[in-house]
Amino acid sequence: MAFAPSKGKKNRRKEEGTLSLNSMMDMMTIILLFLLKSMSTSGGLIKPSPFLDLPYSIQEKMPKKALAILVSTRGVLEDMEVDPRIISDQNEMTNPDNVVLPGLEKYLVENKDLRDRIGQFRGEITIQCDKNVTYDWLLKVINTCGQAEYVTIDFVVIKEKT
Repeated sequence: MAFAPSKGKKNRRKEEGTLSLNSMMDMMTIILLFLLKSMSTSGGLIKPSPFLDLPYSIQEKMPKKALAILVSTRGVLEDMEVDPRIISDQNEMTNPDNVVLPGLEKYLVENKDLRDRIGQFRGEITIQCDKNVTYDWLLKVINTCGQAEYVTIDFVVIKEKT
């Protein structure tokens, strides 16, 4: 003999599937964090120095974060926001006997040793060079960077409007 179904089972409504707002909020948070992270690493890594008049170029390559130095008509400077420190002065730059700039080489080797100790040395350097600097000065800077084992040398330029 079959039992009569209880009144609770008879009147039970069938539930339809609903979206869980918790899962949706978690998903949106993850997407937002991903977008913020990718935006912060893609732009504005290098700010042009106000002390230099940079050359123009049509280069499309995006900048990378690396050790940065400034080459001006005053000499080679440390890349700082306010009052950059002179690493190699005009006397070192104009001396024809200097193929390697001693002040710059000391700075680069110290920086390399520091980054080696923490495991972040990749041999990359970024140079911001004034467009009025002579070619022989720039060649001395590049040679000094090579002697200090900085093999990837990038230059900062201002992108020409096409």
